[in-house]
Order: sequence, then structure tokens, then C-alpha cells
Amino acid sequence: MKHIFARLFLLVSSGLTQLAVACSCPSTVPTEQQAVDSFLQDASLVFVGKVSASMLPSLRQAKRSFRFDVQENFKGATSSSVVVFSALSSAECGTTVAPGKTYLVVAYGPANEALIRACERPAEIEFVSARLAILRERRARRNF
Repeated sequence: MKHIFARLFLLVSSGLTQLAVACSCPSTVPTEQQAVDSFLQDASLVFVGKVSASMLPSLRQAKRSFRFDVQENFKGATSSSVVVFSALSSAECGTTVAPGKTYLVVAYGPANEALIRACERPAEIEFVSARLAILRERRARRNF
């Protein structure tokens, strides 16, 4: 702990005031039900989508962005195509996805700036069948 304060003091005293941010994810693994409950409560977007484009950051936007073709909406995706963002580095909880693959996506923040994060990294759909079943069942109950 002394080393962290020493580095912070050194950065501040040397005139560098840029804040260092580190990503840390919860150490406990939630049940599938708990994960879905959390997504539906806290996330702004929850959907299944295929990555149609991966864009590098621009001068105005210091984040990576990904365009998804929405195949199944569970929360917040109001159009057939959605762009989500991610921090550039994993130290800032950034993550990446592969063009052409289909994912269960959970994103946070305003819809036009929604972020995907490393802790809730988009998961390829073949690995989240239990979560998808719970999400579909929840959606069916809401429609009645």
C-alpha cells in the first residue's frame, strides 16, 4: 500500500495530474439468475447481436466502438443496429469483440454512449444458453 501512495505522490508532485484508473471485477461469481437480475436492473442495453463493424477511436472519441446487428432485444435496443463503446485498455475495463460473431451484450450508460466492460464482457451465445433461457422466460412473462 505504501508503494501506491508513493507513486501517486510522485505523479502529483511531478506535475502530472492524470488519474490512474484500474479495473477490478467482483471476486464472487453470481448464479445465472443473479447475473440476469443484475443485467436487467442496472444495464441500459441487454441484447443478442452480431458484430458487423469494429471501429477505432477518433480524435473526438477516445473509445473503441462496435456496431451490432440486433437479433434479440431484452432491454433498451430500440433499433436493428446498435453501437456500443469500450475503453481502449483492459486496465480501464475495456474489452473487445470479434466481427462476425454473435454475442449476448450487456452495456451500461446512456444508449448513445453505452459501454461494454470487461467484467460483463459480451459472451458468445453458445456459452450463455442458461442466461438466454432466463432472459427469454422473463421477456415472455412481461408480455402477458
